[in-house]
Amino acid sequence: MSDEHTPISVRIPMLFGALKYHLRLILTVLVVVFVGSAVYIERMPNVYRAQTQILVNPQRVSDKYVSSAVSMGANERLNTLSQQILSSSRLETILEEFGLFPQLRGKVSREELIDRMRKNIGIELKHNSDGLSAFTLSYTGESAQEVAAVANKLADSFITWNLHDREQEAQGTTAFLANELRTTKSQLDSLEEQLRVYKMKHLGELPDQLQANMQTLSRLQVELQSNADAQSRLDHEALLAAAIAPETTSHSQGITLSARQRLISERQVAQADLAELRKHYTDSFPDVVKKQAEIQALSERIAATPDVDATAIASDSQSTSNPQLQLIRRDRVRLVNEQRNIQMEINRYQAKVDSVPVREQEIAQLLRDYDTARDHYRSLLEKNYSAQMAAQLEHQQQGGSFTMLDYARVPDAAVGPKRMPLLIGAFFLALIAGMGAAFVSEMMDSTVKSELELRDCLPGIPLLGITPNMEQTRGMRRALAPQRYLLGGQ
Repeated sequence: MSDEHTPISVRIPMLFGALKYHLRLILTVLVVVFVGSAVYIERMPNVYRAQTQILVNPQRVSDKYVSSAVSMGANERLNTLSQQILSSSRLETILEEFGLFPQLRGKVSREELIDRMRKNIGIELKHNSDGLSAFTLSYTGESAQEVAAVANKLADSFITWNLHDREQEAQGTTAFLANELRTTKSQLDSLEEQLRVYKMKHLGELPDQLQANMQTLSRLQVELQSNADAQSRLDHEALLAAAIAPETTSHSQGITLSARQRLISERQVAQADLAELRKHYTDSFPDVVKKQAEIQALSERIAATPDVDATAIASDSQSTSNPQLQLIRRDRVRLVNEQRNIQMEINRYQAKVDSVPVREQEIAQLLRDYDTARDHYRSLLEKNYSAQMAAQLEHQQQGGSFTMLDYARVPDAAVGPKRMPLLIGAFFLALIAGMGAAFVSEMMDSTVKSELELRDCLPGIPLLGITPNMEQTRGMRRALAPQRYLLGGQ
């Protein structure tokens, strides 16, 4: 019968019998392993931990008055500082300063010492409703004085580097804004110079001067009308003066003055029509432009038609005999020159008015670039002032910073190793080791200890009987002697 078919009620006594048979081996291994583990646990060095709590202070001056130049929050800043403080170069400095791990020096590499030191450093964050409020920095080691000194050194490093980084960031922001401010100011000055040169070059043609030009143009047109009226009156006076002249000259002069008077009358009607049109339309209206061209053509024809003064100049005897015609001639020459000058002024101002749309488009582009640069310059100027105040705030340590609440103290008791749990674990480990040794010994033992084993070894041979166990004399090794079995033949 194999072990698979052995009932549980039979296998359990067999198991206990085997344990009883190897009890001495189990106890020996248990004692040896437990004693060795206990000695090792007892000789383990004590581990101490020193810790300090660092408070994360918000900015003392309200953001409504001074905006912070530091862009990172407390969590990001702490993460950055942790990377800096726990870097190999800075940990190596602390390692050499305090002479840490003297028993390992020369046995392991410097990188392994730094990794061991980094594992001994602990950072625990504490949050509130506003975010990170504080964090605890701890250091674990085998010397109580050493762990307190290293923990305080690490805390001082966090505070010092936080202030240094915040001040450097504020100064970097200020320097960047100052450089951008200089560049933008140079561009703004260049655009201002271009705008000034353009205005000087096109003085009188700018859109903001259109109203003044229109008023001047209206005034010149009134003067031109007044000049035309004055010439008309002089022509009438010349007709009256010529009436008393000899009949031979009067006839020819009358013909000339009649044609000229007709042209003057037509021009007066055209000027009246132009004045009426200007009450309703601008000078660029087609009817107004057409009427101005008609008046210009009439003025040219009047100037080309001989007047009474020209006839008087041709007749020296008549000019000398009639002083009134000489005065009329001089006044009319003066009015004609004034009319020419007024017309030239009108043409000049009209050209300025006509060029306003072109100048308006050109100057709009210059003003757009100038306004953009000016707004950017003002924005940079405000930001630069704010950055300077923020840098001054960081320099005076009034910005958000870290504060060590209490320095790390020398610990009074060790935090490890936990010897009692280790001893309990060592006992169970020793017990398992003893059981394992008994199992190995049982597997290597070839003696027959039970009826079932005998039946498995000799299947088909009947069992006649079993001899009972016999007690040995006192003082001799007491053990469970194997039972003896009597076998019969086939």
